Amino acid sequence: MSQQAQKRIYFTPIILFGLLATFFISVGAYLQEQERAVERNKAENLSVQVVANLQTMASERHQAMESLMQNWPTQEPNYLDWFNVQAITLLSIQRGYSSLMLVDQQGVVKWLVRPQYSSEQYWDNHIVGQSLSLPGFLYHANGEQYFSQLVSNDKGHHFLLYGRMISPQEPHLGYVMASFDLQAWLAMSNGQIVEQHYHFLLTDTSLNTMTVGTNAPSEDTLFPIQSEAFNVLGREWRLQLATPEPAYRGGLLVTLVGLVMSLLATIVLFKLLKSAMNLDQSQLRYKTASEAALDALLIYKQEGNEYYLVEANKIANQLFQGDVCLLKDKPLSEQLRTFKQDHIVARIAEVVDTDAPFDDYIEVKSRLIKPQWLKVQIVRAGRDIAITLRDVTERFNAQQALLKSEEKYRRLIDGLYRHFVYTKTLEQSFVYVSNGLYSILGVPADTFCAQQSRYLSEVPNDASTRLKAIKSGENPAPYRLKLRADSGETKVIEFADTGVFDERGKLIAIEGIARDVTEEFALQEEVTYQASHDQLTGLMNRYAFDHYLTKLIGKVNAGEASAVMCFIDMDRFKLVNDSCGHPAGDRLLKEVANLFAEFVNENDLLARIGGDEFCMIFRNLTLEQVLDKLDRLLQHIAAYRFTVDEKVFFVGASIGVIDIQQPGCSAADLIKAADNACYKAKSMGRNRYFVYTPTEEQQALDQVESKVLQHFQMALENNGFELFFQPIIDLQNNKQRTQGEVLLRLIGEDGQHISPGVFIPLAEQHGVMNKIDWWVVDNTLRFLQQNTAFCRQLDKIAINLSGITLSDETLLKQIVQQIQRSNVPTEKLCFEITETSAVTNLTSAKWFIDELRALGCRFALDDFGAGMSSFTYLKNLAVDYIKIDGSFVRNMVRDKIDYETVKAINNIAQSMGKQTIAEFVVDDATREALVELGIDYGQGYALGYPEPLVNRCKTLQLVS
Repeated sequence: MSQQAQKRIYFTPIILFGLLATFFISVGAYLQEQERAVERNKAENLSVQVVANLQTMASERHQAMESLMQNWPTQEPNYLDWFNVQAITLLSIQRGYSSLMLVDQQGVVKWLVRPQYSSEQYWDNHIVGQSLSLPGFLYHANGEQYFSQLVSNDKGHHFLLYGRMISPQEPHLGYVMASFDLQAWLAMSNGQIVEQHYHFLLTDTSLNTMTVGTNAPSEDTLFPIQSEAFNVLGREWRLQLATPEPAYRGGLLVTLVGLVMSLLATIVLFKLLKSAMNLDQSQLRYKTASEAALDALLIYKQEGNEYYLVEANKIANQLFQGDVCLLKDKPLSEQLRTFKQDHIVARIAEVVDTDAPFDDYIEVKSRLIKPQWLKVQIVRAGRDIAITLRDVTERFNAQQALLKSEEKYRRLIDGLYRHFVYTKTLEQSFVYVSNGLYSILGVPADTFCAQQSRYLSEVPNDASTRLKAIKSGENPAPYRLKLRADSGETKVIEFADTGVFDERGKLIAIEGIARDVTEEFALQEEVTYQASHDQLTGLMNRYAFDHYLTKLIGKVNAGEASAVMCFIDMDRFKLVNDSCGHPAGDRLLKEVANLFAEFVNENDLLARIGGDEFCMIFRNLTLEQVLDKLDRLLQHIAAYRFTVDEKVFFVGASIGVIDIQQPGCSAADLIKAADNACYKAKSMGRNRYFVYTPTEEQQALDQVESKVLQHFQMALENNGFELFFQPIIDLQNNKQRTQGEVLLRLIGEDGQHISPGVFIPLAEQHGVMNKIDWWVVDNTLRFLQQNTAFCRQLDKIAINLSGITLSDETLLKQIVQQIQRSNVPTEKLCFEITETSAVTNLTSAKWFIDELRALGCRFALDDFGAGMSSFTYLKNLAVDYIKIDGSFVRNMVRDKIDYETVKAINNIAQSMGKQTIAEFVVDDATREALVELGIDYGQGYALGYPEPLVNRCKTLQLVS
């Protein structure tokens, strides 16, 4: 290469680079200056919008708190529930709160609500019931003045506390305090407007050290902007905003890209110049290499739609017996037709289109070419194509003979569906598998043999036993292994091993046939799972639980394990099921099951053994550790709220606990003991646990209960009960008519009466309250029929019905038939049902009431206000009387809240056209207060003691 040509190669690209670089640097500097001006304008506008958003958000939350306190109900019997519902609604509508709490007049936190989306907090739920640790709050939040203070939690997260007294005229209502997450406010205020590359710093002007904003402006920011002071929730703030120096700028990017493009253009020009000068030398080297090749090489050039031969090496002349030049005048397609290889024309088009080489073995029968078999390779060479040919006649004939000898065997083996043949060493290593494996695992046979440890999910644990059997000439039973398919799916394969022996009888390999049994195995697993698990919750069912408990008892008796069992019965589940339907009940059970599952680990057990009954077994934990878990579980259940169709339900769990350590106990005995303990937990107030302790006192108590239960059963059969009568007095009318309530007493073996507080819970526990109800109804009607004079003087007589009777259709028919057969006027009969049983069995209660009211009977709703009182339910129940629960009546002259509760129930009941009856009238002062309130009837020791119904009848006959 000449010296002048070398200078041209280097100097021409350098000059081009200098011109292009100057142009791009100038353009980049101009664009960078324009970007700075646009960014400053955007920052100024953003600062104004963020301040406006903060003030708007503050105004909305201030107005929301004002509205909450202005709408505070003064007559709400349970203001905590009202506050909880209002707070949840408010926090779900407006974001930015970290908590909303209710504080009483002495500064004690009564309730706290936190939003679900809040990850940062200043207070958590443990502050409920404690004094608020803000000394200045009670002083500054009096009257209509709001208390405002900035605080930080232990993570340095800032909150604004804001609140005041609910009503200056009613200081006993307390205070409402909100904590706002300032970091969230700032994020909401700027995140709704622009992208988040700006830095924000919110500073309280009175506390310059109290700042909010994780992206605070720094020294490397551009044109920081500070707003005027503005007011948010009683405090003055300033907002600083800046944009960081960008990691890259448009102008700088243009400059860099331009320089890179200039450099690339220079390099390309340099390469082109250098390539042009080296082309001749390259062609010379190529010519030399092609002539030295062992394969025939032919180069075809495209002209129009055809390819024509332009180059051929020496081997090509030898292959075509010196006549290759005769092919130059013919296009490639015609040459291929000459050799009867027309199908290659389409392959050439694919090579040109896809740039992928074409390889094939072809058979040639022509006098123009010596070989019978050729290996052909066609590749693209720019716009041309290159074809190489190799004589493979001898090798191909040998391979064809070998393939034919194996073809029959392979067709048989590879045609097996979901089966494959294998050979493995005595060390269980596969050396051959047929192609049937690919249809199962999607893995080529060679790959599986080379990487079998990758696909074997498990190693057979009885390989040595089977190998010993094979050596002795036996064929062991088939076994199953799990293999991992290429897709990640697990396949279950059944193997049947057979030994391969040499001439001396020595075992040298193992072969056999395997089949895919994944579907059969999955079906067996599914059947097994469904037989032992509850379909709704996925937990273990009663059958599997009994089996598990029996095995566990055996381990405990052998000293191999220790365990504690908990029997759980859901409280108020039936209320959800009856009022909202079975789908809602099913959803509640699944959610509760998930809640229980949080308190068990892989060593423990959770099972559903009945409709709303669950069992937990805690392994290798002491009773104290289990009780600590149950304390936390009950707290979670108490805080849990079930929402359906905008209704919120509170549920609970009564838990019976038993330590599984007594030898000789069966699974049935343990479940019965835990069930009894669960019932005791219910009788103690629900949502609690009771630990079964097999002490002498407990055993004695169980024996007493068992004795009472036996006596109770005999009393049902032998009329061992006695009817008592307690008068109900008309408080507004001096002309008294005989009316009262029928009470039941059980006569003991000694002739003394057994308290209903003893035998009634036992009857409820054993599900026989409907039999008691029938005995009372039947014997009351018989008594009235036999004592017609007493019946004529009677205005009404009240008969109690239990919750189980409300759901008993058969018993309802018996009661209706007995009333129709008797000559007792139906208007004299009044049936009492408790509020709790009516609400829990709402649908059944309505149907039961409607049936008996159609006969002329009247109804009273007993114990109203003590349980799940709801005037919505009251409006849907066709009752004539409301019996106000005695817990409110007993102390009403000494307790203002009880007095107002009785007054409210009476006003609402009478506005609905229903008469009221006050229970537990204990003295004359209470009677006078009830008369003053306008209560219609009263019942209690101050008005008349219970006495045998027979005595009451005799007294009236003597008076008359």
